[in-house]
Amino acid sequence: MKRTTIVLPDDLYERLRFEAFQKRASLSRLIRFKLEGGSSPAPRRRRKDPILEVAGMIENGSLASGIDEALYGAD
Repeated sequence: MKRTTIVLPDDLYERLRFEAFQKRASLSRLIRFKLEGGSSPAPRRRRKDPILEVAGMIENGSLASGIDEALYGAD
């Protein structure tokens, strides 16, 4: 894949940025898809955030001893 720079009018940039946000796609992914003739890319699936696994695991101002297991499944 190659990187390039394009100059867009402000209103077009804002419309594309908003569409990318709605579709949960990057702006570059949306533009590539449109250039290839598609109307819009399928939204990306959200990955499960491992930090949510440890929410509330703080004891006495420090992380609980099971932090590695909760985050990585390791002992």
